[in-house]
Amino acid sequence: MSDVAKPKNPEDDWKIWLVVNPATWLMPILLTVLAVAIAVHWVVFAVGLGWGA
Repeated sequence: MSDVAKPKNPEDDWKIWLVVNPATWLMPILLTVLAVAIAVHWVVFAVGLGWGA
């Protein structure tokens, strides 16, 4: 493992897009983020920590 170069961030951050193709994964990622945000808001309002807290 010593011959493997360690990543130099942020210079090597662009390499993630060689694995995660935005044309394929951008919309599913954004929809997942939207679903998580809606779920968090739903829980917060259900617990009673909404606008009138």
